[in-house]
Amino acid sequence: MKITQAGMVALFLVLCAFVTPVLADSPGLLWQKSLGGSSEDNAFSIQPTDDGGYIVVGDTMSSNGDITYSHGMMDIWVVKLNAAGGKEWQKTIGGSMDDAVTCVERLSDGTYLLSGYTWSHNGDFSDNTKPYAIFNIQIDTYGKILWKRCYPGRSSSFVNDGKETPDGGMIMIGQAYSDPAIPDYHGGYDVLVVKSDMNGTITWEKLLGGTGDDFGDNILPVPGGGYIAIGYTNSNNGDVSGNHGSYDAWLFRLDDAGTLLWQKCLGGSLYDEGREIVVTPEGEYAVMGFTNSNDGDVHGNHGSFDYWWVKISTNGSIINQKCFGGSDYDNAYDLERTPDGNYVAFGVSYSKDGDVTGNHGDGDYWVMEFDKDGSALWQKSLGGPGLDQGQCIKPDLSGKGMFSLTGYSYANGGDVTGNHGLADFWIVHMQIPAGLHADFTVGPVNGTAPLTVKCTDKSTGNPTTLVYNFGDGTNVTGPNPTHTYRFPGVYTISQSIMKYDTTTNSVIGSTATKPGVITVNKVPGVPLVAKFNASPVTGTAPLKVSFTDQSTGSPMFLNYDFGDGMNATGPNTAHIYQFPGVYNVTLTIMKYDGSNGSVVGNASVRNGLVRVNGK
Repeated sequence: MKITQAGMVALFLVLCAFVTPVLADSPGLLWQKSLGGSSEDNAFSIQPTDDGGYIVVGDTMSSNGDITYSHGMMDIWVVKLNAAGGKEWQKTIGGSMDDAVTCVERLSDGTYLLSGYTWSHNGDFSDNTKPYAIFNIQIDTYGKILWKRCYPGRSSSFVNDGKETPDGGMIMIGQAYSDPAIPDYHGGYDVLVVKSDMNGTITWEKLLGGTGDDFGDNILPVPGGGYIAIGYTNSNNGDVSGNHGSYDAWLFRLDDAGTLLWQKCLGGSLYDEGREIVVTPEGEYAVMGFTNSNDGDVHGNHGSFDYWWVKISTNGSIINQKCFGGSDYDNAYDLERTPDGNYVAFGVSYSKDGDVTGNHGDGDYWVMEFDKDGSALWQKSLGGPGLDQGQCIKPDLSGKGMFSLTGYSYANGGDVTGNHGLADFWIVHMQIPAGLHADFTVGPVNGTAPLTVKCTDKSTGNPTTLVYNFGDGTNVTGPNPTHTYRFPGVYTISQSIMKYDTTTNSVIGSTATKPGVITVNKVPGVPLVAKFNASPVTGTAPLKVSFTDQSTGSPMFLNYDFGDGMNATGPNTAHIYQFPGVYNVTLTIMKYDGSNGSVVGNASVRNGLVRVNGK
C-alpha cells in the first residue's frame, strides 16, 4: 500500500501521541579506553574539549602504567584524550595524603575548573593550613595549574560539585560534619555551600539541613539569579520538612546571597537519593537519582533500586516522575539533555530484566535515553565480567548525537579491553541508535512583518518524514521549507523527524527545538497625517478642481469637505464649483489602530484654497 505524504505526517503525529517506543539496545560503541595502573584508579567526571578531545578527572592510587608520578597515597589524576581516545597527556596533582577530585567543569574562557577535597599539607596543597580542605583548581588545556584555592570549610568537609557563576566566581556544594559549637550547625552531616568571587575569595558560606545527615550533590545557577541544588537527607527538622521516611532526595532553592527560598523532599518510605539536576528550556527542573521506594512520590519501581527521574515546576511541585530499571540494583549518577530536547541518564545496573537488557555480568554501565515526558527511547548495557560503574556522561560539542561516558571498570573482557589491574578509568564514546538526530538551521531570524524564513535540514540518520512546527499554528513537511510570518512576535521553531527502525521493529523519532529563534517586528510606524493637493485652484465658474490624496499612515477612510456644502469620499476625486467665491477645503482621514483597539483620525484644513471668479 502506498502511503501519501499527508498519511505519513498523520501517522507520525499519531505515533508521537499514543505509542510508547520499543526500547532499542543498539547505539553504536565508537571506541573505548582503559587508563590506569596496577592499583585503584577511579574516574568521576569528563568534559569535551574544543579540539574534539576530552578531559577526564578522577583519583589514582597507582604509580605505574599510565601514571608517571605519585605524590603519595591517593592523588588527583587528570588525563587529556584526543578525538579517537588516544592519550595526549596526563597529570597527577596532590600531596602526601589523600587528595580527591569530584568534578571538572568547562569555564567560559575555555579553561577547566576542578573541585574536590584534600587531607594533604604539602606538594600541590602546601597552602592548606587545616586538617581538611576543599579546593578549586583552574587548569588550562595542557593541564597547567593557573590558580588554586584551598578553603578551610568545616571539619570532614567534602565537595561533590563546583560550577562557574554568572559573576565570574565559583560555587561549590558538598557536606560537612561540623563542630556542635558553631551556631549554624544543625547536627550530623550538613549540606555545605560555598560561594567565591572571581579571585577565589569566599563571599559566603552556608550550612543547610536538620539534625540528621544531609548531603549536597549538584548545584546550578538559574536564570534570573540564585541557585537550585539537589542532594539527599534523612532529616525532618531545621531547614528540612516533608521527609517521607529514611532518606529522601532533597531539592532546594537559594538566592544570590545563599538564603534558602524554598525546599522540597522527594521520595517514599524507603531510600531515595538525588544526584543530578538540569534546568529545562521552560525553566522547570529535572532531577535524576535512584530509589527503592514504591510509594509517596515514587511509582512504578521495578524492584530493588531503580533510576528515578522527577520533573518539577519552578515552585517545587512535581509535574511527572518515572522509574527505569529491572529487579536488581540500578543507580543513576548523571543526567544530561540531548541536542533534540530528550534526556540521557547514566549510572550502573545489575539487572537483566525490566528495562535492562544485555548485562555482561556484575554491574554494567547503563545508559538510556527518554523523552521529555519520560517515555524510554533506547538503552544500552556496557561492560565486561567485572564491575563497571558509570559516573558521568556528556554530549559532544558537535551536537551530532554522540556522547562520552566515564567511570571505572574492574573488567577485562566483553566491551572492556586493556585493563591495567583492579579499577581503571574507563572511557566510552558512543552514538545514539541509528544515528537519528534532528537538526536544522533557519534564516533570516529577525525582520519586519511580513517576514519569510527558510529552514535547511541538517538532520542525520536518513529520516523518512520531516515536519516543521513554525510556532504560529503552521506545520510544514519536507526538508527545506519556507514560511512567511504575517504578524509581529517571537516564535519557536521545531523539527520532528521519524523513520522505521528495522533493528527494533518500531518507529523512532527525534525532535530539535529552537526556542524564540524568530523575532518579527512591526513595520516602523508612519504617523497618520492628512495631506492633499488640488488643481487648478483658481478660475472662472463653473470651475472643475481635481483633488489628489498625499496623506501618510495608510488611512482607511477619507472625506473631502469642499466648502460649498458638498462632500466626497475616497482618496482622489474631482469637484465642480458652480458659483463665484473663496472656498475652504478640509480633508478628514481615519483608520483602525489595532495596537490599542481604537479609531484614530487626522484632518487638514486649507483656508481660501479655491478662488472661483464670475464671468
